[in-house]
Amino acid sequence: MVDCADTGVIILAHGTRGERGSAEMTSVLGRVTDGVKVLLSPRAVVSWASLQFNHPSLEEAAATMARAGVSRIIIVPYFLFPGRHITEHVPEEIAQLERAYPACRFVLAGHLGGSADFTALIAQSIIDAAPELSPESSSSPEPGQIERDSMAIIDGLLPPLPVSPAERDVVKRIVHTSGDPDIARLVKFSPTAVPSGLEAIAAGSPVFTDVRMVSTGVNKRLAGSFGCNVCCALDEVNGAQSGLTRTAVAMHHLGQRLNGAIVTIGNAPTALLALTSMIDAGQARPALVVGMPVGFIQARESKDELMRRDIPFISLAGTRGGSALAAATVNALLGLAVARVGAAGKK
Repeated sequence: MVDCADTGVIILAHGTRGERGSAEMTSVLGRVTDGVKVLLSPRAVVSWASLQFNHPSLEEAAATMARAGVSRIIIVPYFLFPGRHITEHVPEEIAQLERAYPACRFVLAGHLGGSADFTALIAQSIIDAAPELSPESSSSPEPGQIERDSMAIIDGLLPPLPVSPAERDVVKRIVHTSGDPDIARLVKFSPTAVPSGLEAIAAGSPVFTDVRMVSTGVNKRLAGSFGCNVCCALDEVNGAQSGLTRTAVAMHHLGQRLNGAIVTIGNAPTALLALTSMIDAGQARPALVVGMPVGFIQARESKDELMRRDIPFISLAGTRGGSALAAATVNALLGLAVARVGAAGKK
Protein backbone atom coordinates (compact mmCIF):
# COMPACT_ATOMS: atom_id res chain seq x y z
CA MET A 1 0.00 0.00 0.00
CA VAL A 2 1.55 3.30 -1.13
CA ASP A 3 1.20 6.24 1.22
CA CYS A 4 -0.57 9.32 -0.18
CA ALA A 5 2.50 11.40 0.59
CA ASP A 6 4.42 9.31 -1.95
CA THR A 7 1.77 9.59 -4.68
CA GLY A 8 1.51 12.10 -7.51
CA VAL A 9 -1.46 12.59 -9.82
CA ILE A 10 -1.15 14.05 -13.33
CA ILE A 11 -4.32 15.12 -15.18
CA LEU A 12 -3.26 14.55 -18.80
CA ALA A 13 -4.94 16.45 -21.65
CA HIS A 14 -4.21 16.30 -25.38
CA GLY A 15 -3.02 19.87 -25.86
CA THR A 16 -3.76 22.43 -28.55
CA ARG A 17 -1.77 24.59 -31.01
CA GLY A 18 -4.06 27.61 -31.00
CA GLU A 19 -3.25 30.52 -28.71
CA ARG A 20 -6.86 31.01 -27.63
CA GLY A 21 -7.43 27.28 -27.19
CA SER A 22 -4.22 26.96 -25.23
CA ALA A 23 -5.30 29.66 -22.80
CA GLU A 24 -8.72 28.05 -22.37
CA MET A 25 -7.15 24.62 -21.85
CA THR A 26 -4.83 26.02 -19.18
CA SER A 27 -7.78 27.64 -17.41
CA VAL A 28 -9.97 24.52 -17.55
CA LEU A 29 -7.22 22.15 -16.43
CA GLY A 30 -6.32 24.52 -13.61
CA ARG A 31 -9.91 24.38 -12.33
CA VAL A 32 -10.04 20.59 -12.73
CA THR A 33 -6.76 20.17 -10.89
CA ASP A 34 -7.88 22.42 -8.04
CA GLY A 35 -11.17 20.49 -7.81
CA VAL A 36 -9.41 17.14 -7.70
CA LYS A 37 -7.10 18.39 -4.94
CA VAL A 38 -10.12 19.17 -2.77
CA LEU A 39 -11.57 15.70 -3.26
CA LEU A 40 -8.34 13.84 -2.50
CA SER A 41 -6.19 13.68 0.59
CA PRO A 42 -4.43 17.04 1.12
CA ARG A 43 -1.17 15.08 1.15
CA ALA A 44 -1.51 14.01 -2.51
CA VAL A 45 0.50 15.92 -5.16
CA VAL A 46 -1.77 16.89 -8.09
CA SER A 47 -0.84 18.67 -11.32
CA TRP A 48 -1.78 18.66 -15.01
CA ALA A 49 0.14 18.09 -18.21
CA SER A 50 -0.29 18.16 -21.98
CA LEU A 51 0.41 15.24 -24.29
CA GLN A 52 1.27 17.55 -27.18
CA PHE A 53 1.96 21.20 -28.03
CA ASN A 54 1.75 22.72 -24.54
CA HIS A 55 3.73 22.83 -21.30
CA PRO A 56 4.18 21.22 -18.93
CA SER A 57 4.41 18.07 -21.01
CA LEU A 58 3.83 14.67 -19.45
CA GLU A 59 7.58 14.12 -19.32
CA GLU A 60 8.14 17.51 -17.65
CA ALA A 61 5.40 17.00 -15.06
CA ALA A 62 6.60 13.47 -14.27
CA ALA A 63 10.21 14.63 -13.98
CA THR A 64 9.20 17.34 -11.49
CA MET A 65 7.37 14.81 -9.34
CA ALA A 66 10.12 12.18 -9.56
CA ARG A 67 12.76 14.73 -8.52
CA ALA A 68 10.54 15.65 -5.56
CA GLY A 69 10.73 12.05 -4.34
CA VAL A 70 7.30 10.83 -5.43
CA SER A 71 7.44 7.04 -5.76
CA ARG A 72 4.13 6.51 -7.57
CA ILE A 73 2.54 8.65 -10.30
CA ILE A 74 -1.06 8.12 -11.39
CA ILE A 75 -1.74 9.46 -14.89
CA VAL A 76 -5.40 10.32 -15.48
CA PRO A 77 -6.28 10.81 -19.19
CA TYR A 78 -8.59 13.78 -19.67
CA PHE A 79 -9.91 12.05 -22.78
CA LEU A 80 -13.36 10.85 -23.85
CA PHE A 81 -12.35 7.87 -25.98
CA PRO A 82 -9.61 5.22 -25.82
CA GLY A 83 -8.07 6.13 -29.19
CA ARG A 84 -4.45 5.69 -30.24
CA HIS A 85 -3.25 8.25 -27.72
CA ILE A 86 -4.62 6.15 -24.85
CA THR A 87 -3.89 2.70 -26.28
CA GLU A 88 -0.48 3.41 -27.84
CA HIS A 89 1.09 6.84 -27.33
CA VAL A 90 0.60 7.26 -23.58
CA PRO A 91 1.77 3.69 -22.78
CA GLU A 92 4.86 4.34 -24.94
CA GLU A 93 5.61 7.52 -22.98
CA ILE A 94 5.07 5.68 -19.71
CA ALA A 95 7.56 3.02 -20.80
CA GLN A 96 10.11 5.77 -21.46
CA LEU A 97 9.42 7.36 -18.09
CA GLU A 98 9.85 4.01 -16.33
CA ARG A 99 13.28 3.66 -17.90
CA ALA A 100 14.21 7.24 -16.98
CA TYR A 101 12.89 6.96 -13.40
CA PRO A 102 13.17 3.31 -12.32
CA ALA A 103 12.46 4.18 -8.67
CA CYS A 104 9.03 5.57 -9.62
CA ARG A 105 5.99 3.43 -10.43
CA PHE A 106 3.59 4.74 -13.09
CA VAL A 107 -0.13 3.89 -13.13
CA LEU A 108 -2.49 4.71 -16.01
CA ALA A 109 -6.05 5.43 -14.85
CA GLY A 110 -9.16 5.00 -17.00
CA HIS A 111 -10.29 7.61 -19.53
CA LEU A 112 -13.32 9.77 -18.75
CA GLY A 113 -15.66 8.88 -21.59
CA GLY A 114 -16.53 5.52 -20.08
CA SER A 115 -18.23 7.16 -17.10
CA ALA A 116 -22.01 6.84 -16.93
CA ASP A 117 -22.09 10.34 -15.46
CA PHE A 118 -21.45 11.79 -18.92
CA THR A 119 -24.99 10.81 -19.90
CA ALA A 120 -26.36 13.25 -17.33
CA LEU A 121 -23.89 15.95 -18.37
CA ILE A 122 -24.88 15.64 -22.04
CA ALA A 123 -28.59 15.73 -21.20
CA GLN A 124 -28.08 18.80 -19.00
CA SER A 125 -26.14 20.57 -21.76
CA ILE A 126 -29.04 19.96 -24.15
CA ILE A 127 -31.58 21.26 -21.62
CA ASP A 128 -29.43 24.34 -20.98
CA ALA A 129 -29.54 25.08 -24.72
CA ALA A 130 -33.22 24.16 -25.12
CA PRO A 131 -35.06 24.38 -21.76
CA GLU A 132 -38.32 23.25 -23.34
CA LEU A 133 -36.81 19.77 -23.69
CA SER A 134 -36.64 19.35 -19.93
CA PRO A 135 -39.03 16.60 -18.76
CA GLU A 136 -40.30 19.02 -16.12
CA SER A 137 -41.46 21.50 -18.75
CA SER A 138 -43.94 19.19 -20.49
CA SER A 139 -46.89 18.40 -18.28
CA SER A 140 -47.44 18.40 -14.55
CA PRO A 141 -47.42 14.76 -13.46
CA GLU A 142 -48.71 13.55 -10.12
CA PRO A 143 -46.18 13.63 -7.25
CA GLY A 144 -45.97 9.84 -7.24
CA GLN A 145 -45.23 9.82 -10.96
CA ILE A 146 -42.50 12.43 -10.48
CA GLU A 147 -40.80 10.16 -7.97
CA ARG A 148 -41.14 7.10 -10.19
CA ASP A 149 -39.76 9.01 -13.16
CA SER A 150 -36.90 10.32 -11.04
CA MET A 151 -36.01 6.82 -9.90
CA ALA A 152 -36.09 5.57 -13.50
CA ILE A 153 -33.72 8.37 -14.53
CA ILE A 154 -31.41 7.60 -11.61
CA ASP A 155 -31.44 3.91 -12.48
CA GLY A 156 -30.18 4.77 -15.94
CA LEU A 157 -27.45 7.04 -14.58
CA LEU A 158 -26.01 4.63 -12.03
CA PRO A 159 -22.82 2.84 -13.00
CA PRO A 160 -22.50 -0.92 -12.43
CA LEU A 161 -22.35 -1.40 -8.67
CA PRO A 162 -21.50 -4.52 -6.64
CA VAL A 163 -24.80 -4.39 -4.74
CA SER A 164 -27.96 -6.46 -4.39
CA PRO A 165 -31.28 -5.22 -5.85
CA ALA A 166 -32.41 -4.10 -2.38
CA GLU A 167 -29.12 -2.28 -1.77
CA ARG A 168 -29.48 -0.64 -5.18
CA ASP A 169 -32.88 0.72 -4.08
CA VAL A 170 -31.21 2.28 -1.03
CA VAL A 171 -28.49 3.79 -3.23
CA LYS A 172 -31.11 5.23 -5.59
CA ARG A 173 -32.91 6.90 -2.69
CA ILE A 174 -29.64 8.45 -1.48
CA VAL A 175 -28.84 9.68 -5.01
CA HIS A 176 -32.40 11.07 -5.32
CA THR A 177 -32.00 13.01 -2.08
CA SER A 178 -28.54 14.34 -2.91
CA GLY A 179 -29.21 14.99 -6.61
CA ASP A 180 -25.75 13.59 -7.30
CA PRO A 181 -25.18 10.25 -9.12
CA ASP A 182 -21.48 10.35 -8.14
CA ILE A 183 -22.42 9.69 -4.53
CA ALA A 184 -23.54 6.16 -5.45
CA ARG A 185 -19.94 4.94 -5.41
CA LEU A 186 -19.51 6.13 -1.83
CA VAL A 187 -22.38 4.13 -0.31
CA LYS A 188 -21.05 1.16 1.67
CA PHE A 189 -23.02 -1.81 3.03
CA SER A 190 -22.00 -4.54 5.43
CA PRO A 191 -23.13 -7.96 4.13
CA THR A 192 -26.19 -8.20 6.40
CA ALA A 193 -27.10 -4.51 6.59
CA VAL A 194 -30.35 -4.48 4.61
CA PRO A 195 -31.72 -7.82 5.96
CA SER A 196 -30.91 -6.74 9.53
CA GLY A 197 -32.60 -3.39 9.00
CA LEU A 198 -35.71 -5.00 7.52
CA GLU A 199 -35.92 -7.49 10.37
CA ALA A 200 -35.65 -4.67 12.91
CA ILE A 201 -38.43 -2.74 11.17
CA ALA A 202 -40.67 -5.83 11.02
CA ALA A 203 -40.08 -6.35 14.75
CA GLY A 204 -41.14 -2.76 15.53
CA SER A 205 -37.69 -1.77 16.80
CA PRO A 206 -37.06 1.90 17.60
CA VAL A 207 -35.13 4.26 15.36
CA PHE A 208 -32.73 6.45 17.32
CA THR A 209 -31.18 9.50 15.63
CA ASP A 210 -28.32 11.72 16.71
CA VAL A 211 -30.08 15.03 15.98
CA ARG A 212 -33.63 16.22 15.46
CA MET A 213 -33.05 17.04 11.80
CA VAL A 214 -32.61 13.32 11.06
CA SER A 215 -35.68 12.28 13.04
CA THR A 216 -37.71 14.97 11.26
CA GLY A 217 -36.72 13.53 7.90
CA VAL A 218 -37.73 9.95 8.71
CA ASN A 219 -41.20 9.01 7.43
CA LYS A 220 -43.00 8.58 10.76
CA ARG A 221 -46.20 7.37 9.11
CA LEU A 222 -44.41 4.40 7.57
CA ALA A 223 -42.35 3.82 10.72
CA GLY A 224 -45.48 3.93 12.85
CA SER A 225 -47.22 1.37 10.64
CA PHE A 226 -44.60 -1.13 11.84
CA GLY A 227 -44.70 0.10 15.43
CA CYS A 228 -41.26 1.74 15.16
CA ASN A 229 -40.87 4.85 17.30
CA VAL A 230 -38.51 7.50 15.93
CA CYS A 231 -36.58 9.19 18.75
CA CYS A 232 -33.89 11.87 18.81
CA ALA A 233 -31.16 11.00 21.30
CA LEU A 234 -30.49 14.67 22.08
CA ASP A 235 -34.02 15.10 23.41
CA GLU A 236 -33.06 12.99 26.43
CA VAL A 237 -30.00 14.92 27.62
CA ASN A 238 -29.69 18.43 28.99
CA GLY A 239 -25.98 19.18 28.70
CA ALA A 240 -22.52 17.92 27.83
CA GLN A 241 -20.04 16.28 30.16
CA SER A 242 -16.43 17.28 30.45
CA GLY A 243 -14.60 16.18 27.31
CA LEU A 244 -17.73 14.88 25.57
CA THR A 245 -20.17 16.46 23.14
CA ARG A 246 -23.92 16.36 23.82
CA THR A 247 -24.45 13.80 21.07
CA ALA A 248 -21.76 11.51 22.53
CA VAL A 249 -23.37 11.86 25.97
CA ALA A 250 -26.75 11.05 24.39
CA MET A 251 -25.43 7.78 22.93
CA HIS A 252 -24.05 6.72 26.31
CA HIS A 253 -27.29 7.77 27.98
CA LEU A 254 -29.32 5.47 25.72
CA GLY A 255 -27.02 2.57 26.54
CA GLN A 256 -28.70 -0.83 26.19
CA ARG A 257 -31.82 0.74 24.69
CA LEU A 258 -29.76 0.80 21.50
CA ASN A 259 -29.72 -3.00 21.44
CA GLY A 260 -31.70 -4.23 18.44
CA ALA A 261 -32.47 -0.65 17.34
CA ILE A 262 -31.71 1.18 14.11
CA VAL A 263 -29.24 3.92 15.10
CA THR A 264 -29.09 6.69 12.51
CA ILE A 265 -26.32 9.29 12.69
CA GLY A 266 -26.34 12.01 10.07
CA ASN A 267 -24.64 14.92 11.76
CA ALA A 268 -22.26 14.22 14.64
CA PRO A 269 -19.04 12.22 14.18
CA THR A 270 -18.58 12.20 17.96
CA ALA A 271 -21.89 10.35 18.34
CA LEU A 272 -20.68 7.66 15.93
CA LEU A 273 -17.30 7.40 17.68
CA ALA A 274 -19.08 7.04 21.01
CA LEU A 275 -21.30 4.34 19.55
CA THR A 276 -18.36 2.35 18.15
CA SER A 277 -16.68 2.52 21.57
CA MET A 278 -19.87 1.24 23.20
CA ILE A 279 -20.04 -1.61 20.68
CA ASP A 280 -16.43 -2.55 21.44
CA ALA A 281 -17.19 -2.54 25.17
CA GLY A 282 -20.29 -4.71 24.74
CA GLN A 283 -22.52 -1.88 25.99
CA ALA A 284 -24.66 -1.68 22.82
CA ARG A 285 -25.49 -3.93 19.90
CA PRO A 286 -27.77 -2.16 17.41
CA ALA A 287 -29.55 -4.12 14.69
CA LEU A 288 -28.25 -1.60 12.15
CA VAL A 289 -26.13 1.54 12.21
CA VAL A 290 -26.74 4.14 9.51
CA GLY A 291 -23.51 6.10 9.89
CA MET A 292 -23.45 9.23 7.74
CA PRO A 293 -22.00 12.14 9.73
CA VAL A 294 -20.82 14.99 7.52
CA GLY A 295 -17.86 17.34 7.69
CA PHE A 296 -14.10 17.63 7.73
CA ILE A 297 -13.41 16.98 11.41
CA GLN A 298 -13.64 13.28 12.36
CA ALA A 299 -16.46 12.50 9.91
CA ARG A 300 -14.33 10.34 7.62
CA GLU A 301 -12.51 8.80 10.57
CA SER A 302 -15.69 7.94 12.49
CA LYS A 303 -17.16 6.19 9.45
CA ASP A 304 -13.92 4.30 8.87
CA GLU A 305 -14.14 3.10 12.47
CA LEU A 306 -17.74 1.97 11.95
CA MET A 307 -16.85 0.04 8.80
CA ARG A 308 -14.13 -1.84 10.68
CA ARG A 309 -16.67 -3.22 13.17
CA ASP A 310 -18.52 -6.51 12.96
CA ILE A 311 -21.90 -4.75 13.04
CA PRO A 312 -24.53 -4.29 10.31
CA PHE A 313 -24.00 -0.83 8.81
CA ILE A 314 -24.83 1.44 5.89
CA SER A 315 -22.37 4.27 5.54
CA LEU A 316 -21.02 6.88 3.15
CA ALA A 317 -17.26 6.87 2.67
CA GLY A 318 -15.38 10.14 3.04
CA THR A 319 -16.51 13.52 4.32
CA ARG A 320 -19.94 13.59 2.68
CA GLY A 321 -23.16 12.72 4.48
CA GLY A 322 -25.73 14.68 6.42
CA SER A 323 -29.13 14.48 8.05
CA ALA A 324 -31.11 14.31 4.80
CA LEU A 325 -29.08 11.38 3.44
CA ALA A 326 -29.26 9.48 6.73
CA ALA A 327 -33.03 9.94 6.89
CA ALA A 328 -33.35 8.96 3.21
CA THR A 329 -31.55 5.69 3.97
CA VAL A 330 -34.03 4.81 6.69
CA ASN A 331 -36.93 5.80 4.43
CA ALA A 332 -35.55 3.51 1.72
CA LEU A 333 -35.55 0.63 4.20
CA LEU A 334 -39.11 1.47 5.26
CA GLY A 335 -40.14 1.41 1.61
CA LEU A 336 -38.51 -1.99 1.15
CA ALA A 337 -40.28 -3.24 4.29
CA VAL A 338 -43.65 -2.10 2.92
CA ALA A 339 -42.92 -3.82 -0.38
CA ARG A 340 -41.97 -7.03 1.42
CA VAL A 341 -45.20 -6.99 3.40
CA GLY A 342 -47.16 -6.40 0.20
CA ALA A 343 -45.38 -9.24 -1.57
CA ALA A 344 -46.05 -11.56 1.37
CA GLY A 345 -49.74 -10.66 1.29
CA LYS A 346 -50.04 -11.62 -2.36
CA LYS A 347 -48.75 -15.14 -1.77
